[in-house]
Amino acid sequence: MQTEIFVYFRARFQVRYSAFIFCLLLAGACASSAAFQEQSIGDFGRFEFRSAGVRSDGFVIGVTHGNAEPDAIEYAQSINEASGAGVVIAYGFGTKQIPVAQPLLHQSPIARTVTNSGGPASVYSEFKKFLRAEVDGPLEFYVGVRVADTVQPAVRIEVASAGFSFEQLAALKRDYATIRDHRIKDSALRLELALDPLDDISWNAFGVKNHGILMLAEKGLVLRLPKIFTRGQAESIYREIIARWVLRASTVARQTKGQAYVKTKISAYGRIDVITSRKNIRGFVIGAPHGSFDWNTRELVEELSYRTALASVVTRGFTPTECDGWRIDVNRPTERRYPDDTLERTTERAKEAYRQYKESILEASSGPLDRYIDMHQNTSEPTIEVATLGISRDRAARIKRTYTEIRDRVLRTLPQITRVDLRIEPVEQVSIGAWAAKDHGILRLAKSSLHFELPAQYIFHGDGPRRAYTKILAELIDFIAADRTGTEPAGQALSIFSR
Repeated sequence: MQTEIFVYFRARFQVRYSAFIFCLLLAGACASSAAFQEQSIGDFGRFEFRSAGVRSDGFVIGVTHGNAEPDAIEYAQSINEASGAGVVIAYGFGTKQIPVAQPLLHQSPIARTVTNSGGPASVYSEFKKFLRAEVDGPLEFYVGVRVADTVQPAVRIEVASAGFSFEQLAALKRDYATIRDHRIKDSALRLELALDPLDDISWNAFGVKNHGILMLAEKGLVLRLPKIFTRGQAESIYREIIARWVLRASTVARQTKGQAYVKTKISAYGRIDVITSRKNIRGFVIGAPHGSFDWNTRELVEELSYRTALASVVTRGFTPTECDGWRIDVNRPTERRYPDDTLERTTERAKEAYRQYKESILEASSGPLDRYIDMHQNTSEPTIEVATLGISRDRAARIKRTYTEIRDRVLRTLPQITRVDLRIEPVEQVSIGAWAAKDHGILRLAKSSLHFELPAQYIFHGDGPRRAYTKILAELIDFIAADRTGTEPAGQALSIFSR
């Protein structure tokens, strides 16, 4: 199959690709004429960098493994020529296991530690410095380029994303197919694109999304290209396709229309994003105050927000990685040291983070806050536990019955997925009562609040359970919203998700 691809490309696209590159060079000559500059970091590695052109301020391309993945540099240069974006290339750090696109992750009960064999713990701070130096103003759009170290079983491009709405991601996926199909007429030769979080991808992008470069940039994509893209004419034609697609993504990243984050608040300790209701539903907000610390809860809430059309507020950062071994609680004005200290302390930075989070919740509500849902995960309880404030016994009982009905229906054809029970106050006692958030935190803000604790081992460990329980929770939240208002559920058909 691969041989057929190369023959096809060589015969059909050599002239067309050459003409395209000529046009790119003419269009990007002013932007890419500046020479690369270089700076070494001791004996551990070096960075090469080139500033963005006038028309691409805020857009930077990064290659974090320049020595091991020279083909990624070729793709980055094609994107640079098409867009005028800045470029930063790291050399040598990967061979020494020194992280570039993310900091060294601190150990905690949930987050794992990344180790290296010597040298600096990470050069992420230097990488950030060079990225910011290449643009005039904030880092609006970042594109990272990687090449898979092995040939993937299913040959496709895999992309991690951050900062885009689900509607924008779906449009970008369609744009890729349109650009690809325009260049390649034979459907057997068209390689697919998997775009996280619309699709499951095979590589772990947790660090760059929740602690690293995709937390820093307002919007970003990290492309992981299969090795087939680095051979013969396959590289030529797909360099054209990727350059055109990224150029389209850069336009989408700058658009103010459509369903995007309406406001981003970035501090030295983390980031808070506000997603408005696309159906203008007021007074109901879903939150992920521990979006990086409680693995997968940020991604879960973003998808729940899309599926239900409800507003949401999600965080990244505020963990021991960003806070020198402390976790800022965000949904209350306190913090504590991990992993052993259980005493919460009120600090100025914790009060500021809580103030920003509270303001973001009220902003997302677009009026008086009637109901708020806090989403968390843990590894200590086998059930979903829901602590509540302002919820009657009758309403809690309805929520419990509805959850069981939805769960049993969704999992009827999925016997391999564990059926997790739900316990809810005040019908039942729960082990995690969210007392601090009830007493002096976010749960006091709404007329009624629900604090969900999800068992990680049954819901988040594996794509199958995660996808199934995302659907279950979306339907349950739709019911909770309808039970509040007496209206029909607000969600919509979700054909954009790949399953």
